[in-house]
Amino acid sequence: MSYFPIMSEEKFEHTFPEIHLQVCNELGMGFVPDIFRCVVLIRKELAQSSWEMVRNNLCKGNLPRITKELMFSFIAHKRNCTYCAIAHQALAIHHGFTSEDIKTIQEDFSQVKNLSLRTVLKFASYSVDNEFSMIGSLYSELKALGFSSDEIAELIGMVSCSLYMVNIADSLGVKADKKFIDTIEQATIDDD
Repeated sequence: MSYFPIMSEEKFEHTFPEIHLQVCNELGMGFVPDIFRCVVLIRKELAQSSWEMVRNNLCKGNLPRITKELMFSFIAHKRNCTYCAIAHQALAIHHGFTSEDIKTIQEDFSQVKNLSLRTVLKFASYSVDNEFSMIGSLYSELKALGFSSDEIAELIGMVSCSLYMVNIADSLGVKADKKFIDTIEQATIDDD
């Protein structure tokens, strides 16, 4: 259970109709996750800035959404944030990845066959572990794989966004939304 109350979906939709519509459509799952409905009761400005960070880094840009969802899920798993790991695993599944692929990423991303994705995850791993001296060598690898400077900046933004939201979720003690859990469970059944 969250350390703080969570606004109901109905009240959130009534109070913040524009943001409700944005979150439902842009995250793509048709609901506003508990994390945003919890933060809004603590501090409206924090909820708005948190959504804008997620919106601008995860939902917009040139990199494929699935790459960013996988990064977020990987970072959350690496930081032991159950809420974000489940949320972004569900979002990655919703956007086309399988639960088995995500398991591979979480357990040993060096086994990921796609070289671009493997390099992106290595970049995320070094960033989370504060191994910034190792990141310099990855810039040339990313460039060689066809990443533009803007796309590399987008990766940096995604790492920052993920770490920011992991800290918020863990500080709130918010538990994973049932809709996220159901998405993962259904995908596991479908994979079998």
